[in-house]
Amino acid sequence: MASYYVPTVVQTTIPNTDMTPLERLVLSHMFDAEPDDDGLYFFAEESPRECIKVDAAELRAAHRDSADGDSVLDSIVGERLAESADAETHIELDLTVTSWATVFQDIVRRSVTLEEIAVSSAFTCSRMRPDGFGGMATLITADSIRSCSTDEALQQFREELATAAAPRTHVLLRFDESEVRTMIGEVITYDDALTTLSPDAITGDDVHAACLAVAAATQLMEEHGTAVFKAALAAIKSAEQRRAESNAGKGRREGE
Repeated sequence: MASYYVPTVVQTTIPNTDMTPLERLVLSHMFDAEPDDDGLYFFAEESPRECIKVDAAELRAAHRDSADGDSVLDSIVGERLAESADAETHIELDLTVTSWATVFQDIVRRSVTLEEIAVSSAFTCSRMRPDGFGGMATLITADSIRSCSTDEALQQFREELATAAAPRTHVLLRFDESEVRTMIGEVITYDDALTTLSPDAITGDDVHAACLAVAAATQLMEEHGTAVFKAALAAIKSAEQRRAESNAGKGRREGE
């Protein structure tokens, strides 16, 4: 029978002043802990422990001394203490209802020194099974808990390779604005119901702006002539809109 392990290291040293007594006690049972300057370095050689047994007196004292701290552990431990008998010397805590990442996030949220907590985990197995090895990186901030496993990284690589191999769609970047100018005259001559503007009423700025807009939205699969025609129509529309705005402004001035 294969055994699976998740050796884990909390790469960020957690300052003692940033943890409530309850968090320090519980995390020291979920992980192994070693002093590191004014904080603790947490790690688990096999896997973080989710079901722990804590000295009852220590747990009650830590819970009492952590009443002012905003922590998910406060309610979990409070409910468990309410269920336990006063004569119990040790209390078992089932922490599968939360996660160590959530506990660390509470610490980051309150901390004035920590912006993040980084955690690295390895996935190992007592047998050389293909599903028994890998790893995960977790970044914990006040606003989010982000994790990425090696399986997710491999899937991302596959998607990137598939995207690179797929046919690419390119935007039509350039065509001559003089062609659009010529097309404007032809369009207005052909369809006298399209606009009452003369070709000279469409300025170079109208043509330039229309060409930029059409080039940004036109795909190479479209015919060149279609792009020129669309730019011509867009330039005419721009000029009509400008004339309408000008006439509206003139009407307001005459009414004053």
